[in-house]
Amino acid sequence: MPECVIVSFSGYPALVQGLNSYAKRMNMIQDLSAKFLGEKINELENALFMSESNGLLTLPTFIIRNSQVDEEGNIWFIIPKPTQIREIFLKAMPAKLDYFRKTSAFYLKISGMASIVFNNEEAEAANLSAAFLNSRTEENVFVKLTVEITELIKKTSKQTLNPLSNVGSQMYNWLLSPLFNA
Repeated sequence: MPECVIVSFSGYPALVQGLNSYAKRMNMIQDLSAKFLGEKINELENALFMSESNGLLTLPTFIIRNSQVDEEGNIWFIIPKPTQIREIFLKAMPAKLDYFRKTSAFYLKISGMASIVFNNEEAEAANLSAAFLNSRTEENVFVKLTVEITELIKKTSKQTLNPLSNVGSQMYNWLLSPLFNA
């Protein structure tokens, strides 16, 4: 049986386990450290960014291919500049990132508060790599996601079915079941 391993930003796993007092049978890791989170994001590379705002104007879903984690654990990425009025998106909004890769044995689900950064000064102050900062064009904006919930979910392999194990039920359905022939 797979176990749930919990790693916390606070460094006190007993505190986190106390908050999760009921037993969970999942193959999931919660509250990842910033360094570990950055490694897994670099390994997966692709994400879906979805705004979870209930406002009249929300951001559409974007595919994210270039993202970076700063020292504080915030995730930075670039999206096309919204065509709506700029002031609407100045405040933070709830959002999530789903990182995935078809060949990978895991995927990441990250939720938090996203804010659009229209100026370069704030991004430069976050000590992001020069290559990442230079990848932004005039048609794009930076987005900073302040991480609140992280889940690393390991994929479970599907059991292959032996074709001989179903022969009995297939023969019954074919020969004896009146509903199968209808």
